[in-house]
Amino acid sequence: MDSTRAALATIAQTARDAYGPHDHMQVRSSGVVHNVVLTRWLAGELLPGPACMVGVSGWDPYAAHPVQGAVTCLRCLRLAAPAPPGIEQLELFDVA
Repeated sequence: MDSTRAALATIAQTARDAYGPHDHMQVRSSGVVHNVVLTRWLAGELLPGPACMVGVSGWDPYAAHPVQGAVTCLRCLRLAAPAPPGIEQLELFDVA
């Protein structure tokens, strides 16, 4: 089991190392470019993933690759945009 965890850790580290601070993500041959966030993978390892959490088939760490182009995913763009002024999240429960 330790060798499996070590292999997963190595794969995850390689995937993280592929991305620079200003890189975005493209999944397979899709033309859509996503913002990147770290997401949980097997054995709790962290992999770069699309910020919009769109499904990547089987969470294949080799399905996505870094790109320099501008983000074109509408969900990622919406998530990155600040909330319009005057719109606040309502408090659901009174936390005292």
